[in-house]
Amino acid sequence: MASSPLSLFDYLFLILPAGMLALVLLMAIPRVLGRARLAVHVLFFIFARDAMSPAGFWQIGAGSMRLTAPVPVLFALAGMSVALLVGVASLERVEWWRGVRPVASVVWGGLGAATITVAAAALKMALRLPSLPKPDAALLGPITVFALLGNAYEELLFRAMLQQRLAEHMTPMRAAVVAAVLFSLCHAWLATIVTRVGLPVLVFTLIEGLIAGLVYRRAGLPAASLAHGLAIAALASGLY
Repeated sequence: MASSPLSLFDYLFLILPAGMLALVLLMAIPRVLGRARLAVHVLFFIFARDAMSPAGFWQIGAGSMRLTAPVPVLFALAGMSVALLVGVASLERVEWWRGVRPVASVVWGGLGAATITVAAAALKMALRLPSLPKPDAALLGPITVFALLGNAYEELLFRAMLQQRLAEHMTPMRAAVVAAVLFSLCHAWLATIVTRVGLPVLVFTLIEGLIAGLVYRRAGLPAASLAHGLAIAALASGLY
């Protein structure tokens, strides 16, 4: 029998040492060493995200993902993601909102989510990957809220910070591809050690990262976050 998810307090206590270490490092590393500061942000994010598995907040299988945290915890985690986005963007002076067009963000975000979902569903069907039981219909709203807001911080790190920095040294297309590969590799510990699902997680995140990166090029961070969030909502809702 699976154990019950940890409380939000227990989860925060679990990730507190990593958060304190990241804070100390950010205080010590000069702002001019932007790459090192970005590495600290990414490493903390990876630890906090991967801790959701032993905390019992989600289940990840070869062909699906289900959110198992209580609804208040899902909302709290979504709020934490937004707070981190605002805080880190302010700390690192990332002006991700400049030039954002709301209509274009919705259109490109929706197209990106549809592309990720269709590609992942086709791959799942071709490989005959199994699915976890579908969630209760009453959970679809909280799942969508968590997926949309809970992935915003991740998109800030990998698109508005990493991909944008890479684009200063290579073509925008190459920057999107390199950022997508690094995005996928940052799921390696989750895929091979934490969940032992392996290659399906890495392939899905590579597809997701590449499409989100291309959407970011066209319409900015809100569109990339929408593409990522809606794709995760579709996966976690058992749409395919």
